[in-house]
Amino acid sequence: MQDQDRRRKRGLIAFQIFIYGVLIAMFAIQVQMYFTRDW
Repeated sequence: MQDQDRRRKRGLIAFQIFIYGVLIAMFAIQVQMYFTRDW
């Protein structure tokens, strides 16, 4: 019971990190496109 809960918590943390990584990647791509268009 406790092991399963710990595994679920770890999965949620990994899922949050994945979502944050995707958001940061999208933001970085937009910034890069803006700077390349500005040059």
